[in-house]
Amino acid sequence: MIDIKKLARITGSQDFLRGTLLLLACAALLLNFVASTRTYGDKPLREAASRSLMAANSSWFYDSGLSEPVPVAALKLAMAAGADPEKAVRAQGLALFALLFAATLFTLSRRFGPAAAVFGALFLAANPFLGYYATQGSSQLYALFFLLLFWHYFDSPAGGRRHALLAGLWGGLACLSRLDAALPILAVVILTLAVRRGALPLKESLLALGLALLLVLPYAARQKAEYGNFLYAQELSLRRWANIDAFGYEPAPDRPQGPLGPVAFLLRSGPAGAVQDAFSGLGRSLSYELPRIMHYKVLIVLVFLGVYAAFALGKDRLVIFAAAALLPVLPLAAIKQVTSTGGIELRYYLPALWALCALAGLGLQETMDWGERAAARWAAARTEELNKRYEKKTRNYPK
Repeated sequence: MIDIKKLARITGSQDFLRGTLLLLACAALLLNFVASTRTYGDKPLREAASRSLMAANSSWFYDSGLSEPVPVAALKLAMAAGADPEKAVRAQGLALFALLFAATLFTLSRRFGPAAAVFGALFLAANPFLGYYATQGSSQLYALFFLLLFWHYFDSPAGGRRHALLAGLWGGLACLSRLDAALPILAVVILTLAVRRGALPLKESLLALGLALLLVLPYAARQKAEYGNFLYAQELSLRRWANIDAFGYEPAPDRPQGPLGPVAFLLRSGPAGAVQDAFSGLGRSLSYELPRIMHYKVLIVLVFLGVYAAFALGKDRLVIFAAAALLPVLPLAAIKQVTSTGGIELRYYLPALWALCALAGLGLQETMDWGERAAARWAAARTEELNKRYEKKTRNYPK
């Protein structure tokens, strides 16, 4: 008897394929490390340039100056061990890239399957923009790592108080890496509660948010005591954004100064202007920034397949994370911060980039599963046809 399915089935072939892909992903990560260090290792630090000064001047965790405490505290520990500040910033950025790679494997494998996890990690490891921002020690990498863990534990199937506390811990650390991480956290909570429609325990959700808020409150209180404003550093940043939007980088002595509140920033051109900015930012993000930061344009096809699979298979958590990661960027996306290309720096899209890589991994996994099922059906039909021919021939043989 001829059995094509049996001939095609190799013991442990799927495990072997996943292992090979994992080695390829690790090799891509290592290659990205080497290439980024050689290419960008001598470029001046940008966002993290003043972190060593803040670390040297801080005396306790929340005393981090005009910056969130987690990146400053991490650098202070490295400096206390005798490390060179600039080299430590870059090394910590690369270490965060590696942790993000590991967290991708951890979260996606438990939610969407090992193949999706390996593919998503491979796409992430091969992205040159992540390598660049890692060598820059970008605080977005700190926030993204903790935000990813918050997302994983917040809507965990296991549920319970332990996972709620873990979600709160990671959410608090995300906000203490970048306070604007509170926006995607709130978006994740609101969208998840809306989609789940009561299936998500409200007590655990409030416990997670409460713990995150409890961790962040001392930082806000310290800003209030030092500068007279709970969000002093963040509102100064919003003032800079508003001035860039209104005046560009041309020097002007009559520019408004001082902190600008979030509501005042959003409504700086009125309610209609806020809506227009959001839609303009969405259009620019989808048409230019997101395809650019993905770098490999073929992944866009896999992202669409991943979005379809997420909705078709009830795996919409990735879409929720993608929406939550992109929503806070929209009020900024239309501002011409980068004079050469327009728009904002791509580091603000790193959380959305992670979501797109994960969706591409899910799309490729489901496409391969569909192809495997189709091949199995063809092999079964072919086997049946060949067996019928074999039986017919054997009946005609003389006994």
